[in-house]
Amino acid sequence: MDDAVQTLLQKRNSREGTQEAFSGISFLTTAMEVTNRTVKSVESINLIGDELGREYEIVMACPRQHGVSDTILRSMRKTFHNLMVIRIERESYGKGKDTAFRSSTGKFIVPFHSSLVYPIEYADILHSFLEFSLKRLYFSELSLVHRDLINEVGGWRHLSNGEDVDLFSRLAVNFGILACPTNLMWKDNITIKEILGMRYPSPSSGGQNLAMARDLIIACNLSLREILDLSRIRKSLEGTKGGFLMFAAYMASRLSSIKPVAYNRNNLVVVMESVLESLILREYLKIPEMEDRVFLQIDRTHIEFLSEHSKMFREMKASLDYFLRDQI
Repeated sequence: MDDAVQTLLQKRNSREGTQEAFSGISFLTTAMEVTNRTVKSVESINLIGDELGREYEIVMACPRQHGVSDTILRSMRKTFHNLMVIRIERESYGKGKDTAFRSSTGKFIVPFHSSLVYPIEYADILHSFLEFSLKRLYFSELSLVHRDLINEVGGWRHLSNGEDVDLFSRLAVNFGILACPTNLMWKDNITIKEILGMRYPSPSSGGQNLAMARDLIIACNLSLREILDLSRIRKSLEGTKGGFLMFAAYMASRLSSIKPVAYNRNNLVVVMESVLESLILREYLKIPEMEDRVFLQIDRTHIEFLSEHSKMFREMKASLDYFLRDQI
């Protein structure tokens, strides 16, 4: 284990670099539908921004809203003075986030999910991230990254699913990750699946779900074997039947104009191995009072999938057990 950690340290140190001084932070999201949950999510982000005591903006991309959603959106614009709403014509979470990114002004970018409500304690974590001068993706339930790094890897792509896995894998390979997953949202059962925007469609809901499954396959760069393994695990643990949908989505992914970003392993493994690497090196100790809060929450399906397809997850099981605590 000592030799393995030393190797990781040598790799990590070779990737470190400096960044420019802070001059603003942009919180970004896509909201396909504006609901009361969206209001609570943006309100939580607004509180975090205020607590940080720095210049910030909230940029939300969404399609044109109608009825109750439009009324809620008008009220939000009046309530949150730092909120900028960007209209998108094509319904894609990735396209929305990239449009919001291109419209934002902050030097640091914090993507968030408009369906999640974030505790105010994330202000302390973001504050600590902002104190570092490393050229990295700072990973938590609320992640932070310098906008230059997003530009260098090409930004979010037009994907309706898994858009953060797609982006984070490129950031992990090119710059590395400093990981500080927390237990702040464990009671809400917020797992890696939700943090990375991985949405599993119901096999009975038609063409939109086919597109969602296709884009998840593209984002994660899943092979046919990996799709079959994931479908088998989901059926065993969740009782979910979706093998035919996933097979059809795989065939659709081969015909898509958007091609997977391919490394020597699938992109979910790329991201999660980089997260585990940082945790094994205990880099979270750079953040004050975080040791008792660090907690890697992964649902059982993805624990099984990663164990089957990641050599690091198998070889460093003792360390993984510690960060997963009682989940396995």
